[in-house]
Amino acid sequence: MKLKIRGQKDRRGRSQRFFKINGKILFIALFAVIISMSLYGCAKKIAPSSKVIATVNGKPITAGKFKSEIAKFPPNLKDYLQTPAGSKRFIRSLVDRQILVNEAVKEGINKSKDYKSRVSDFKKGLLVQLLLHKEISNKVSVTTANAKAYYKKHFLSFNLPSKINVSYVQSSSLKQAQAAYNLLKSGKPFAAVAQKYSTAPNAKSGGTLGWIKFEETTPAFNNAAFNLRKIGEYSNIVKVGNNFDIIKLNNIITGKPKPFSKVENDIIIMMKQKEASNILKNFVKKLRAKSNIKYYYNNLPNFEAAPVPAPVPEKQGAAGKKQG
Repeated sequence: MKLKIRGQKDRRGRSQRFFKINGKILFIALFAVIISMSLYGCAKKIAPSSKVIATVNGKPITAGKFKSEIAKFPPNLKDYLQTPAGSKRFIRSLVDRQILVNEAVKEGINKSKDYKSRVSDFKKGLLVQLLLHKEISNKVSVTTANAKAYYKKHFLSFNLPSKINVSYVQSSSLKQAQAAYNLLKSGKPFAAVAQKYSTAPNAKSGGTLGWIKFEETTPAFNNAAFNLRKIGEYSNIVKVGNNFDIIKLNNIITGKPKPFSKVENDIIIMMKQKEASNILKNFVKKLRAKSNIKYYYNNLPNFEAAPVPAPVPEKQGAAGKKQG
């Protein structure tokens, strides 16, 4: 069932907006507050200024509590919960939640070892979460200029060719690959070097692999091939599996370019996540250095060794089957 919900006007007087919310998802979202809200214990004395909007077996739910819980929701859902229909639906969910809490307390679940253990784990997790948030807040900064620099450096990641045509020389030893590379640097034709040095099945045809799409070959080969910019250019020696390859770009069919404006937000989010990760790693590293830590690996419990599955051959595209 889908509900058509009318949004409220904002303070700038913009036109009222409409959006759709799936009724089942809304029901789950309202009940999700059970996890984040504190348990109502015995009935408390309510200040004269506090309006009681519902009671469950004499235990009040106040307007102040109601507003504080609505504030936890995202803007669109919050708009709905502030409408007459939304408010009534939300207060009913709080009442249902209180009924469930009462039943849990009646059954003594709040005194069980499992409950206390989970509460303890939750508190520890919350402490860590708040500490890490404090550590990275206001420290992560990525500007548009930073994002543009990343875009230019990783241009091909956002503007990949539709497909490229490549050839390659494959050698089983680094020494042999270096000899082939030196011949190429001296001006020897790529096809001739491939015919002499390549151990791949396509050596006789001059190492021609043909057209490939991005990520159609093994990762090392793919990255080296798609980093070639000019037709006729060849790569450095690339370790691909147990072999050493030199890849040449023969032709390009360009794809539709993505302007910076289309990917700016994605780049900024990605860079912020990376920066936050680095900050946290360094923070933990410093704390670890200041802590007195001892490991007693010999006291680790013994587990039965799980059977090791037989290795599964790596799946490759048509192009990947032709090279290492």
